[in-house]
Amino acid sequence: MSRYERLNLPELLALMHDIERAEPVPWIPQTAGWFVAVAWLLVVVVLIAWNSLQTWRRRRYRREALAILDRIAARGDQDPAVAAQQVAAVLKRTALAAYSRSEVAALHGDEWIAFLCRSADNDPVVEEAAPDLAAAAYAPDADGRRLLESARRWIEVHRA
Repeated sequence: MSRYERLNLPELLALMHDIERAEPVPWIPQTAGWFVAVAWLLVVVVLIAWNSLQTWRRRRYRREALAILDRIAARGDQDPAVAAQQVAAVLKRTALAAYSRSEVAALHGDEWIAFLCRSADNDPVVEEAAPDLAAAAYAPDADGRRLLESARRWIEVHRA
């Protein structure tokens, strides 16, 4: 016979001891490796943010050129030849912002066509429209609204 057989429930409960709870797990890492990992992660995040900011700043001229093209496109009552001259001016200013003045400023005609194709990595849309883009500033019958998409394409894809 065991010593607990004749005890009733309240007496048995009185014999029990309280549950011992474990200490809570700390939220702060206890080893140096975690601090090194967090520091490394913060450095990587800061470098990615810095690089993204620099890239965003370097591409500002593209955003501004695209905004100008949007304004040209929004003027539906504008003479197509005037729109073509404006598109040509935007392309030249964009090229001057992206490349050195000595490389771009004197280009015209076939040299300008070759530059547009070469700087856009021979993009088919740009290659097809390059002669029209190059002549847009001087041709009285040029349609600037038709050249907007190819000019936009060059601005988006050229490598600077």
